Amino acid sequence: MLVETLNGLKASGRPVLVHMWRKYVLVPFGTLLMMLLLYGINEIIKRTTINFPASVCLMLLMYGGLSLNSWLFGEHRTDVFLKYIEIPCGFALRWMNLYFTPPFVTLVLSDKVNVAEAFTIMAVFVVGYIFTFGFMAYFTWGLQLLLGTYKDHVEADEKDEECRISESNHNNSEQSSSTDKEEVAWEVKVRDFVLEWIDFFVYGLVFVAGLPVYFATGYEMPVQLAAAVLLFRACLLIPAKLRRVLHPILISFSLCLLVYYILSLIKGQNYFTCIRHYKTGRTYLTLFDSEAYREWPGAGDFLISLMDISIVSLSLSMYKYRGDLKRHFASVLPPIVVCAFMSFFIYPPLCYHLGISSARALGFTGRSVTMALGIPLVTALGGSTQLMAVTTIISGILGVLVGDLILFKVFRVRKHDFVSRGVSFGLNCGAVSTYYLTVVDPRAGAMSALSFTFYGTLMIVLSAIHPLVRIVQKLVGW
Repeated sequence: MLVETLNGLKASGRPVLVHMWRKYVLVPFGTLLMMLLLYGINEIIKRTTINFPASVCLMLLMYGGLSLNSWLFGEHRTDVFLKYIEIPCGFALRWMNLYFTPPFVTLVLSDKVNVAEAFTIMAVFVVGYIFTFGFMAYFTWGLQLLLGTYKDHVEADEKDEECRISESNHNNSEQSSSTDKEEVAWEVKVRDFVLEWIDFFVYGLVFVAGLPVYFATGYEMPVQLAAAVLLFRACLLIPAKLRRVLHPILISFSLCLLVYYILSLIKGQNYFTCIRHYKTGRTYLTLFDSEAYREWPGAGDFLISLMDISIVSLSLSMYKYRGDLKRHFASVLPPIVVCAFMSFFIYPPLCYHLGISSARALGFTGRSVTMALGIPLVTALGGSTQLMAVTTIISGILGVLVGDLILFKVFRVRKHDFVSRGVSFGLNCGAVSTYYLTVVDPRAGAMSALSFTFYGTLMIVLSAIHPLVRIVQKLVGW
């Protein structure tokens, strides 16, 4: 056993070095280059009168650039660029859910809401959520029928049924032979164990190194960031079936609050001060603006900065399925326009007249807009960015948990209608569910990315028109 263990450790040496080189050298280098590019784009945008996120701008530019390059030089040469772009972008997409935890951590700093308003907010959220799912799914489905593109999904259903039957027969015939295979060698298990837990070891060292920094200087970022990554990574060990209910975002942020509370007690620091330092607003875009942002960056600022990279990375999925996007664009655009109109002009006055405060009513305009777009949108309207951030992420998590149930069981949408599925998720659940779709249904994920991008872009354009902003503000009593 000892010899096999040593052989397993020896066998893991090269894979670990490759893993460390790629994940802790190439990925940070590629991420830094993308942040520099985003910083430059943001500086250009700041010199205009438009408040538009640099991450979404780069996502559209990258999608357009890849498509143009493929058209001019062919896919083979474009794949050369994709091989390098995939290094930081693939990492960002895999860890995208982690980057959505900061708004939940800082939720303890938000203003108190009375019981009546809290129940009203919950009721408006639930009813609006279900209504948007059904309305957008049927609207998109109807447009596909009118345009004659829906028949493709019917044919796909029939082909898939045949594939399932053949695969089932094949699996049954293979089942008996698979039980005769030898167990995996011990040294292979040791090698796999090392590769699986090496990241825990690295971030564990960062956590331990961050403790003296925190207790000696009061700077929380290293220890808070390491704790956030370790806890989120641990939540991914939950079995997949349970993970749909015990979502890593919800579990990890709750554990983070507990760990931060314990650390603040040990140091004798005020807990709310500790959380305020978690997110100071000094991201990579404001890193050199020491006059407006005097506090050092916190762990939340670090994660939100990486979220911009994950937003840009969605362009890879859009590029891969650009044929579907082009073919179904006419079925996607009208639902986007209708949803933007409803969110901008109907949601706020409806919430206001139901008893929700003006700021929170305006915050509902960004309920289904991804945070990268929702923050500048709601800020331009003067609404509650805290409510917007929480409802946006809850919308995404619910999309992962019950979105398919609502679409397939309640509204009877066909499973291979990836257009209706993608549009409904994109307009109702934002980036969190888009990441989920890119894993389970990449074509629907591409539609979802296109939908929430164009929807958020249109909302940003509307919020940049001052007369329209004044109209919406007057509708909520301002």
